[in-house]
Amino acid sequence: MTIQTNVENFIGEVNAGVLAKQIGHALSDVAESVIAHEDKGEITLKIKMAPSKNISQVELDYQLSYKAPKARKGFRSESTPGDTLMYVGRGGQLSTFPEHQGDIFKQNADS
Repeated sequence: MTIQTNVENFIGEVNAGVLAKQIGHALSDVAESVIAHEDKGEITLKIKMAPSKNISQVELDYQLSYKAPKARKGFRSESTPGDTLMYVGRGGQLSTFPEHQGDIFKQNADS
């Protein structure tokens, strides 16, 4: 049974939080240009997933693109690619951390 991924956490984890900052910048930049030039803008996030060589992981490739209107009926655009490995947990939940991780600080009983 599929369990919904927490989108806020997911966006914050992709590329160590860089994607979240890029989206925030794009939203503000396009909104400001839409108001200033009274024309439409556009933001697109495309995510591709492929199986990873590691068990229970997928390789995410993303492309964040935006078009912001500018004076004289044109627009300026920016496109930023990125990638991240994500673990796939129960029900398909995505995270940069495995669902079950051993205690790395636990001391060995023989030590």
